Order: sequence, then C-alpha cells, then structure tokens
Amino acid sequence: MLLIEFDHDSMWEPSERQVADLGSTVEWKLRYVHFEADVTLAADGFDTENFRVPVLDFMYCLLLSARAIRAGEDGRVTFTESDVVIDFVRDGSDLKILRSWDPAPGHCGTDEFIAAVSRFTTDALEFITGKYPAFCKNPTFQKLMTMMGPSVSSNHGRLDGS
Repeated sequence: MLLIEFDHDSMWEPSERQVADLGSTVEWKLRYVHFEADVTLAADGFDTENFRVPVLDFMYCLLLSARAIRAGEDGRVTFTESDVVIDFVRDGSDLKILRSWDPAPGHCGTDEFIAAVSRFTTDALEFITGKYPAFCKNPTFQKLMTMMGPSVSSNHGRLDGS
C-alpha cells in the first residue's frame, strides 16, 4: 500500500500579484515559492505521516523518481529547504521506501508507486489549474505535462482548462 496525497484546504493562497503573473512566473519561483501545502505519505511498514512541502517541487521529484524506477534505477525525493530525503530503492518488483528521519522502512510495488505518483500529480495539477487557470499558460505547466507522459492524455482536457 502506498498513499501520496495533499490537503487541498492547506494550500497557501498566492498573492494577487502572484496570481496575475502565473502565466509568466519563472520555474524556480513556482517550484519553491508558490503552492505550498500539507502532504500525506503512508506505506506498508510505517505510519501515516503529514508534512508541509512546496507542491510543485515535490511533484517534480516524484516524477523524476518514477522515471528512474521505470528505467530500472532507484528514485529519490530531496527537499530543497532541508536535508530530508526519501529514497525509493528497487527490490525486485517492489520498492523499499527509506526516509532519512525514520529508520523504519516502508514498501510497495513498483507499479503501485508509479500509479500513486500519477494520482498525486494529476490531483495536484487539476486542483491548481482549476483555481488558477493562468497556470496552464506557463511553460512550467507544459513541462510537468510532458514529464507525466501519455498516461494523462485522457485527463488533458481537465488539466488545460478546456
């Protein structure tokens, strides 16, 4: 079992100026300054945890980890604002989930991990674009859509505001 989700109600509201500039805001500001929220992580082997993250940065790290897992490599989520790390280490068709702050490992299947990342990313982008349609015009949004790949093509209409 693997659960990765964010609490929509916990997302900080961007300022009026940030909202007005969403179509042209540079990637690093979107990743590290905008859209901070509480995230829930749960897996077989450890209790449910909640922590606050910049949602887009967390999403990037998860998508890069999913790409690595698909390629037969290990994945890693790092947190720019701290030295906290989550490693996803391949173990046959399963993954060990190692968190730098807790020695208790978690585990899930690789397919389960890929599906959880896809759900998290789709949910977060649908929420953000639903509240802030101008984000769809930002190159960062297009980059994330490309990173998500064809698995979201059926959802693309909801994600691009059409």
